[in-house]
Amino acid sequence: MKKIGILIDRLNVGGVEKIAIEEVRALRNLGEDASLVVLRRKGVIDSDFLDLRKNLPTIYLDDRLPSFLKFSFKFPVFNFFSLFHITYPFLIPFVIRKNEFDYIIVHGTYTAFTAIGIKKMKKIRYSVFIWDPIGYILTKVYSKNLSFFLNVFIKLAKFLDKKIVNNSDVILAGGDAHNDYIRKINPNTSIRIFPPSVHPLKKITRDKKNYILMVTAWKRGKNPEYIFDLIKKIPQIKIKMVGKWLDASYKKEFQEKMRKNNFLKNVDIVGEVSEKELSNYYSQAIVLLQTNDDRGFGMPALEAASNGTTFIIPGGQGVCNLFKNKIDGFYTKEQDTKAIIHYLNKLINNKNQSIRMGKHAWETVKNYTWQKHAEKLIRISKIYAK
Repeated sequence: MKKIGILIDRLNVGGVEKIAIEEVRALRNLGEDASLVVLRRKGVIDSDFLDLRKNLPTIYLDDRLPSFLKFSFKFPVFNFFSLFHITYPFLIPFVIRKNEFDYIIVHGTYTAFTAIGIKKMKKIRYSVFIWDPIGYILTKVYSKNLSFFLNVFIKLAKFLDKKIVNNSDVILAGGDAHNDYIRKINPNTSIRIFPPSVHPLKKITRDKKNYILMVTAWKRGKNPEYIFDLIKKIPQIKIKMVGKWLDASYKKEFQEKMRKNNFLKNVDIVGEVSEKELSNYYSQAIVLLQTNDDRGFGMPALEAASNGTTFIIPGGQGVCNLFKNKIDGFYTKEQDTKAIIHYLNKLINNKNQSIRMGKHAWETVKNYTWQKHAEKLIRISKIYAK
């Protein structure tokens, strides 16, 4: 039995945190001594994933630090990158206890900085899930805000990505979206495709309601305003937006735009829901719609399929490797309004096609289990653990 730490930077309402939590539970169900290991107790959102984390051993590493060493702030321009991502790699290794972990599975590029420090000082090796490399995040999300200094930041990002890759035993990826970039950094690196899993329904329903579902942690950069373009083209459309809004003022701003455009009847802002409620929303939707490219993976499409619902998503994401375009769901370019409208009309006007495609997607993933995912993690830990 190995002592495996599943390491994240802090708890947040996102797919990465959900995956890490599910991994810990699955590993423990297989008899492994696994823990959810969190660098920073102060999360982005309090009380997230309480239903999933129930009775799950969780270690907050910065609880072991003096208060003055926990000081942090978010860097201007960036959504999540904070001071602790820089300071904790030097501090946290000192609070790791002897024989506390045999191996660490890391989620996220910023988190890997601390994993490198732990490896150097405590000789505990790691493999990292790179959902999105730093170089990609900079160009995708921050190119406008950092336009004057972008080239400098990109060079720094590639240097940091190289450090992470070169110190990791294996690079774990949800798909092949970033593999060319990673191999340019280190042609000899070992990359293994490790798509996350789901909890597929044992039986799916044909009872579809007349709504389009969108699921994410809503924040600036997710561009929810884009749906206004779709409503103008399909005035009868009904959209349910499920997920926590990370910025209450941004939510109010969005609601005001809805009111001014007279779209209140088209959009239902549901907000945060339990996993059971989320499953119900997925299963009864005509289609899951994702308009922003989540290149690292794209968890909502996988969850929709596990509940018997088809999807319209940007192509090229990791999740796209698991399904067939125009059979399980539809792939478009990011915010390709013409294509999205075409596929939405096709499914809205032909509910039987929606049901048929959703069933095919469910057939594709119905045998997916977190146990199989965890078994792969165990094999890696046995190979590389000290």
